[in-house]
Amino acid sequence: MLFNPKVKFVLKTSVGLGLVAWVLHGKMVDFSLLRNLILNPLNLLVAFVFLATSTLLCTARWLILVRGQGLQLSFRDLFSLTMIGNFFNTFMPGSVGGDLIKAWYIAGKEPNKRTKAVFTVLLDRVLGLSVIIFYAAFTLLLFSHWLNGHPELKVIAICLWSFTLLSFLVGPFFFFSAGFKTRFTKKGTEYLRRSEKLSKILDATMLYRNQPRKILMAILLSALSILASIYFHSLQGQLLGAPLSLIQYFVVVPLAITASAVPLLPGGIGTGQVAFFTLFKWMGINNPELGGTLCTLIQIYNILFNCLGYFFYLHFKRLPSAKPAKKNMLFCH
Repeated sequence: MLFNPKVKFVLKTSVGLGLVAWVLHGKMVDFSLLRNLILNPLNLLVAFVFLATSTLLCTARWLILVRGQGLQLSFRDLFSLTMIGNFFNTFMPGSVGGDLIKAWYIAGKEPNKRTKAVFTVLLDRVLGLSVIIFYAAFTLLLFSHWLNGHPELKVIAICLWSFTLLSFLVGPFFFFSAGFKTRFTKKGTEYLRRSEKLSKILDATMLYRNQPRKILMAILLSALSILASIYFHSLQGQLLGAPLSLIQYFVVVPLAITASAVPLLPGGIGTGQVAFFTLFKWMGINNPELGGTLCTLIQIYNILFNCLGYFFYLHFKRLPSAKPAKKNMLFCH
């Protein structure tokens, strides 16, 4: 019963609404501060410039991964799909709902290479989230004194450091052919190939083994995109009067963005406010409600920008799409 999709939806929605109620009851958002900034046309323009820049960088990253699979989708197509994904992120739980829509569309655009096409969406998300974690892990390593008196932050830091260390150890291992000649890896590969779907995913993964430069470039674009997001948060935080340094945003923003990806309510509403409020509090801010206010401000700008994706959706849904064979329907049930 607990695995019924309807039950899951009700539970997630209930938890999400509960978080929203907690945010409102706990006064984690100062709505009086929001009013002046939202109605400021110059600030809205600045927000759209940063959000557009981030979207362009993410599209360029996805294009590199798409080219690595030998797919011929254009930058224009991928930008349209990215905007469509952003649009659905506004109305679907968490910040990954739009990825499902992107996967569905790109699979239709590449009917003979569905697995490879959908895999690029998955890898694009993984690289993006990994770099977000790297930012927070590296900052906490340099400023470990922030962990004093905050056991919860210490636990998070250990998890981030462990993931980062594992990534830096396993990552290079993937690109060396000798690493795949061990007995363990051979058995693992043979086991995965027993499944047709997993075998296709493995083949798509292996295509990147001879393209380390493309993966590094994709990581660099992720880093630039997140850097723009962090700086944008810091600018808005300054306007709100938040006494937080730019360096501290390198911890707060990545962790809060990761928390917002939890699929409860659309756009990370509720989870984002709680995450920012809590992290501001852990950073020693006397008025942590500025964190919830900052999150709400960014979410409003994101919603306004993401709504532009509706126009791309109107255009894309009219494009003819081929009807692929059922045997190639991977991830598209």
